[in-house]
Amino acid sequence: MSSVIYPLVAALALIALAYKIPPLIRDPRSATRRALVTMLACLVWAPAANTPFVYVRIDELFGVPNIARLIAHYGIIGFAVSVQLLLLHWTVTDPPRRSTWFRFLAVAAGAAAMAVLFALAPLDTTLTSEFTTRYGDAPYMAEYMMVYLGYFVIALADILRLSWRFARRTRQRFLRLGLRLVGWGAVFGLAYCAEKAFYIGARNIGWEPIPAAVQQQMSPLLTGPGCVLILIGFTIPSWGPKVAAAAAWLQRLRTYHRLYPLWALLSRATPEIALDPSHTRRGAVRDIDYRLVRLVVEIRDGWLALRPWFDARVAREADYGDPYRVQAAVLAAAIRAKARGEQPAERWTADPRGGTDIAGETAHLLRIARHLRAAGPAPTKQVVVS
Repeated sequence: MSSVIYPLVAALALIALAYKIPPLIRDPRSATRRALVTMLACLVWAPAANTPFVYVRIDELFGVPNIARLIAHYGIIGFAVSVQLLLLHWTVTDPPRRSTWFRFLAVAAGAAAMAVLFALAPLDTTLTSEFTTRYGDAPYMAEYMMVYLGYFVIALADILRLSWRFARRTRQRFLRLGLRLVGWGAVFGLAYCAEKAFYIGARNIGWEPIPAAVQQQMSPLLTGPGCVLILIGFTIPSWGPKVAAAAAWLQRLRTYHRLYPLWALLSRATPEIALDPSHTRRGAVRDIDYRLVRLVVEIRDGWLALRPWFDARVAREADYGDPYRVQAAVLAAAIRAKARGEQPAERWTADPRGGTDIAGETAHLLRIARHLRAAGPAPTKQVVVS
């Protein structure tokens, strides 16, 4: 599991890091950007060092068994403190220096204690996923893990507090979503700390509550999703609006193509409604906002032009409790009646409105177009466009 999840997290973080470095180069004095880039760098560093292939190579490079574990843990606490600082600058205007220095001193003290305890522990064999199950009750390892997990819990609690508190205050949609994702990422981190502390504590009193095969998979299963949530949470304010805009554009494009057959029917019946037929094409993708508004307006003009052929008998026959079905049936019958030159014996005088704005009118016409499609294929004759 660690050979899949950790490289994936590192790769995603590396992509985000490459995206965020240029803004930092343009504005190197921005504390927020420095913290974000540091966080992403640590999010590349920690899971990469924990990847089994890289883990073994780091041990070979330094000649110290399991030194990669200490390096990876340093990456994790570096990630935690950078997330704290990033949230601090996001949520507090001009935070006091003591807030920053307090967090730096805490992480420095934790890192120093971890180095001493790691050096004292008898870690003589390089192990990757089996590290905790093999060394969980080794001398000094319980103390090492408690320092590491203790700092991590404090940092995660701070992250959770800041992210959820500010998420309730901000009105920016993607910032609020990002902060909530960061908070849920911290929850995964706290679950990892609780599980790891429980296992280490139990091992040191002679009890192994979790099978070794299960325990070896717990860290990637808990830290992987947590890191991804935090990664998405901190980057979504920059790319989220662009994705939402692209999705909205695709939705408008889809709406245009769903309404086009209705426009084609009406423009064949009343060609003069088309201001510029060459500009209204089924395969259009450019200027879709303008094209869609014009399409809706011209469809409504065609509707009004066919009112003299609306037949009340058709409306009564089609009345199945769905007003859109009725309007679609009346419209189709009016197109046929106009083509044959027939006047209705009893005119249908209702004037259903689709809405007070373009959005309401568009939704209304989409429902009518759906009923027309369900009734059968449109005539094969096409509007001649250039």
